[in-house]
Amino acid sequence: METVKEAGDRVLREKETERKLVCAVKSMGGMAVKLVSPSVDGLPDRLILLPGGKAGFVELKAKGKKPRALQVKRMNDLRALGFTVFVVDDKERIGGVLHAIQTT
Repeated sequence: METVKEAGDRVLREKETERKLVCAVKSMGGMAVKLVSPSVDGLPDRLILLPGGKAGFVELKAKGKKPRALQVKRMNDLRALGFTVFVVDDKERIGGVLHAIQTT
């Protein structure tokens, strides 16, 4: 079981990755919309909107952490609707994910 300190460190790492994602999206002229829904649990953290009508969903995790079962279900639901969905657990993956969204 995770200690309080470990949980705090995990949240800080995830927030740092999220900040870097938002900055990278803005530098491309896009928007990184935070998704919070009172009626649908398990949605990805961010909806990425890039110039040219490009869009994708991003679930952010601390390095090495995996999405919860409900999050996996929601991501699969979105993919079944034709959307691209990514899990980012390392800030080094941000560039590749944004490139993939931009080129789809």
